[in-house]
Amino acid sequence: MKMLVTAGGTAIAWHISEIIKQFFNSKIDLYLCDTNESNLVPASINAVKTFKVPAANSDTYCECLTNIIKNNKIDVIVPLLPIENIIFAKDSDLVKKLNIISLAATLDATEKLTNKEKMYNFLSKIEIPSPQLFSFNDLSNDVEYIIKPKFGFGSRDIKIMKGKDIINNWGSFDSTINIIQEYCRGSDYDEVTVEIFNDSNRLKLFARRRLLVKAGVCVKTEIVDSSIFYPMIRKLVTSVELPYAFNVQFLLHNGIWKLYDCNLRLAAGTGLATAAGFQLTRAMLAKVVGEVIDDNFFNIHNNIKKILRVYKEIIIK
Repeated sequence: MKMLVTAGGTAIAWHISEIIKQFFNSKIDLYLCDTNESNLVPASINAVKTFKVPAANSDTYCECLTNIIKNNKIDVIVPLLPIENIIFAKDSDLVKKLNIISLAATLDATEKLTNKEKMYNFLSKIEIPSPQLFSFNDLSNDVEYIIKPKFGFGSRDIKIMKGKDIINNWGSFDSTINIIQEYCRGSDYDEVTVEIFNDSNRLKLFARRRLLVKAGVCVKTEIVDSSIFYPMIRKLVTSVELPYAFNVQFLLHNGIWKLYDCNLRLAAGTGLATAAGFQLTRAMLAKVVGEVIDDNFFNIHNNIKKILRVYKEIIIK
């Protein structure tokens, strides 16, 4: 099976390549694409071939990847960039035309959960708490709010502003691009990422508290009890078709856990779950190649205090 992983230079692409090398070396031939030359892509040492491609938001990106898929007879694509959830959605016309398997979400799920405004409305409808959204006319002068892009990811372009400052800067605030959200940080503040394996009659969770985040990526974490999140995740996966592997993020505010972000793909922090014994990536790939998914894939190691990410030096020859 030939598998194309996008954003090949990222930490999660490296993680996927290592899992393929360890468990699926005889079943999956790995291909990568990235905006860098192959000798600047660490995961290229585990790949059959690495392709240099334009930026994902360029006019030629879709055509470039389409040609790569056709010319190399790719069977499966693993999209790792948010914009690809639309281009290579599981049920998109392009994926059907190319006759490949995409591990992205469906168009419906992407529509409901990628746009932050639509996500809030959808979660409210299925009664999953989420940070409240505000219109410009509802702002209070001395209350702090979060300004974030409707289609943002990670912590990019997020601002914390008081209502009066938003009002005074209205000329530079575009409500078609950004949202105004309840600011949930407080004395009872907490933040948890829940890694999810979602397969018909099997739902497995791994919850971790984010202790340190750099550039939107968790680098220090600790395990927390996932049972409190299970009813909300079960409600989510039965309300919309979601991928085999994805994660959601919660904030604790005023004693209520609020779901504030959905990553409909593997993310950089997924490797932290694997280190703890929750083999989400392995389970996803086993599903694709038709292997039995053992419940032992989800056995978390005992006596773990913390999980830390460190760098690894790679030599490219």
